[in-house]
Amino acid sequence: MGCPKRVIVVLLSFLGFLILFGFRTVFTMVMVYVITDNDNDEETIFKCTVNGTAWDLQLDWSVATSQYFNTAYFVGYVITQLPGGYLAVRFSPAKMLGGSILFSGICFLILAFFMKYSPIIVFVTRFIQGTVEGVLQPAMSSVLSAWAPKSERARIVGFSFSGVYLSTSLASLVTGVGTCYVSWNFGLFVYGILGILLSFVWLYAIYDSPDQHPALSEKERMIFQEEGSNVQLASAALAKNIPWKSIVTSPPVWALLLANFTRSWVFATMVTEIPQYFADVFRLNVATIGFLTFFPPLLMSVFIVFGGILMDVLIQRNKLSTTAGRKLSIAIGFGPEAIIVMALGFVPSYTTASVLLVLAEGLAGLGIAGYRVNPVDLSPQYASVLTGVARSGQLGATVSTGLAGALRQKNAESWQKILLITGAVHLFMVIIYGIFGSGNQQDWGHPVYEKLVKPKKEPPKKYGSTSQTSEKVEMNGTLANGCPSKKGIGSIYDVQDTNKH
Repeated sequence: MGCPKRVIVVLLSFLGFLILFGFRTVFTMVMVYVITDNDNDEETIFKCTVNGTAWDLQLDWSVATSQYFNTAYFVGYVITQLPGGYLAVRFSPAKMLGGSILFSGICFLILAFFMKYSPIIVFVTRFIQGTVEGVLQPAMSSVLSAWAPKSERARIVGFSFSGVYLSTSLASLVTGVGTCYVSWNFGLFVYGILGILLSFVWLYAIYDSPDQHPALSEKERMIFQEEGSNVQLASAALAKNIPWKSIVTSPPVWALLLANFTRSWVFATMVTEIPQYFADVFRLNVATIGFLTFFPPLLMSVFIVFGGILMDVLIQRNKLSTTAGRKLSIAIGFGPEAIIVMALGFVPSYTTASVLLVLAEGLAGLGIAGYRVNPVDLSPQYASVLTGVARSGQLGATVSTGLAGALRQKNAESWQKILLITGAVHLFMVIIYGIFGSGNQQDWGHPVYEKLVKPKKEPPKKYGSTSQTSEKVEMNGTLANGCPSKKGIGSIYDVQDTNKH
C-alpha cells in the first residue's frame, strides 16, 4: 500500500510487546481477584458486580502461592534468554518470534479454562509460558537491528519497546474492568485470542531483513544501502563465528547486563508486586487497582518514544556522542525513579502513591530509550546474542518476586523493606553504567566473512564487516562468486552485494 516496510515492522513489534507483556499484568490482576486472601473492599472507586455469580471465582490459595507462579514464569523466562540469542543467529528470528507469540497465547487459553482446578496446572503452564517468551526479546533485537537505519535507530527501538510499558496500562484497565463486570477469566480469554491472531499476522508479514522482502520500494532500499546495519542472515556459519570470549569479557556488555538485571527487578516489582502493594497497604479492590496502575506505564510509553527521538536528534547534530547519549538517558531516567521507589513505602495515601508512580515511571521512559537500543549500538550483527546475554539479567525479576514473597506480610512495614531494597539496587546500577557503559560499536562486533572461492592449498581469507565503509573488497571487475561486475574493472563491492549474485 506504499507504506514503508520498516513502519510495518515497528508497528507489529509494538503490538507484539503490547500483547505479550500484557500477559504478565493480566495474570497478576486475575490472581489479585481470585485469591480469597485479597477480598478487599474497604476503599474503592468501583464496585464489582460479578461477586457471588456464576462468573465469579474465589480460590482458597495464599498470596505466597501466586508469588510462586510468578517465580515459575521468570525462571522459565531466564533460562531461554541466552539460548534465544544464539538461535536467532542460527535460525530465522522472525519465525521464532511469531512462534513465541502463538504458544504463549495458547498457554493463556489453557489458564482460562483449567486454572481453577489445580495450582499445579497454573505452575506448569506459567513455567512453559515463560520459557517460550524467553526467546522474544533476543529475536526482536535481531529483527530490529536489520530494519533500523542508523539515523532512526533509537526512535525505532524506542517506539517498538514502548509497547512493553504501555501493555501494563492497557492490561490493568482491561483486566480490572473485565474481571469486575464480565467474568473472572475475561482478561485471559481476550489476551490469549489476541496473541494467537497476532502470531499469524506476524508470520505472514515480517521478514528477517529488508533484502528478503519482495515488495521493498527502491527508495527504502536505498535508505538501507546507505544507513543499514548490513547484517548477515541467520546461518550455521554465522552462529559458529560468534565471538563469545570477547563478549563475556567486555565491560560495556557487563554494564548492559547489570542494567537489565536491575531494570528487570524494578519492572517485575511494578508489574507483579505494585497491585499487591495497593491491596495490602491501602485495601483496594481489583477494579480500583487496575484504574490506578493504568496511568504510570502510559506516561512511560510516551517518554520512551520522546526520549528515543530526542537522543537521535542530539546525536545526529553532534551535540552528544552516542555513549554520552546512552549514559545521560540512564542517569536522568533511572536515577530519580530509584529514589521515588524508595520513598513509596512511606506515603500516607494511595493517591500520593499513584502520583509518585506516574512521575517515576514517566522519567524511567527516558532511561529505557537508552539501554534498550544498546545491544544494537555495540554490535548490530550480534544484537540478538548481546540481548540474550543481557536479558539473562531477568534473574533480577526472579529475585524480586522471590524477595517479595519472603518479606511480604500484608502490612506497610514489609512493603517498606521491599521497596527500599528495590530502589537501592536500581541506584547502584545507574552509577556502574555511568562508569562502564558505551554506545560505540565494539571491535569484535563485526561479522567475519569468508571468500566464497578459495584457491587450492591456501587458507581462507577473512574480511571485516561490511558495516564499516572503509572495509570493502576490490575484486578487479569480477565478484567473488564469478559474476561479472556491474560497474566494470576497479569497482568496489562489499561482500553483502556478492551474496546477492
